[in-house]
Formats: sequence, structure tokens, C-alpha cells
Amino acid sequence: MRITLNLSRMPGARERYALAWTVPTIVLGLAVLALLVGVGVRDFRRYRAVRRSVVELQRTEAQVREQESALRRELERPQLRDMYRQAQFVNILIDRKQFSVTDLFEKVAPLLPPDVRLSGLVLTHSGGDRQVRFVVVGKSEEAMEKFLANLEDSADFADVAILSQGFAKQGTESEPVAISCGARYLGGVPQ
Repeated sequence: MRITLNLSRMPGARERYALAWTVPTIVLGLAVLALLVGVGVRDFRRYRAVRRSVVELQRTEAQVREQESALRRELERPQLRDMYRQAQFVNILIDRKQFSVTDLFEKVAPLLPPDVRLSGLVLTHSGGDRQVRFVVVGKSEEAMEKFLANLEDSADFADVAILSQGFAKQGTESEPVAISCGARYLGGVPQ
């Protein structure tokens, strides 16, 4: 007679659950492993694409530096250096601009009454002063007086003087009235 003795214990509830969850856990672990491998491969491909673009940018930067150094060598030639110096001089003169004709017209236009028109304008520089001479033509003496009053009241002009005048004959209002006057221009002084 042979007696067999089984010394193993009976599987408990834990062992039964562990055995039952082994297969789903292995499947889930393989799925997570596959997901991690996929993410790793995707990240590696992105890294390679970024690396290629960085290398391309570095190559482009090197080409631009080379072009810049070639242009600098070209600009160092004596002829171009002289032209550059002359251009700087002209730019400095432009920056020092002290007078603008459009600014003068913008200041004169509001001074003209509706019945008066500007026929001539001359600007002369004498020393530090700028003298402006106006030739205006109007329909009536009152309109001309209004212009002169506006000119005297303006903060941009000083020392208004009538240089010549041509008024209409008595009884003829159809002829225009002309005045030539001068003033010292105060506007547009650089700061």
C-alpha cells in the first residue's frame, strides 16, 4: 500500500483571485508596454525631425554669416566708404532741417479770409531771421484788412509791414485789390 501525502495547502481566496487576474494583468501590461514603445518611437521621430531642422538652420545661419562678411568686405572698399560718409553727411543735413514749406502754408492758409487768395510767397533768410513776403489779392479792402489783422495776431509772424498796395478806384468794386506785405517768420524753429 502506498500512501500519498499531499503537504500543500489548499489555495485560498487570494491565490484564486491572483490566478484569475494574471491573464488580464499580463494583457494590460503588454498594452501599456506597446503604448510606451509607440510613444517612444514617435518622440524619437520628432527628435530626428527637430534635429534635421536645427542642422538646416545652422547651415543657413552659416551661409548668412558668410554673406554678411562678404558684404562687410565690400563696404570696406574706399569708394564705398566715401559714398557712405557722404550719405551720412546728407542725412545729418536732412535731420537738421529747419524749415518746411508745407508747414508755412499750413500756418498761412487759416489766416486768409474767404475773399482773399495768396498770389505769391517769397521766403528769404537774412542772418538768423526768415523774412516772408506775401502777395495777396482780394475782392475788397475789408477782406485785405482782415488778412492783415489775422497776420498781425498770429503767433507765427511778427513785424508785419505793407510793402505795396493797389486798391480799386472809387466806385469800381469789380477790380481786385492787391497787397504786397512782409513779415518775420517765427514758426518752425528747431528745438
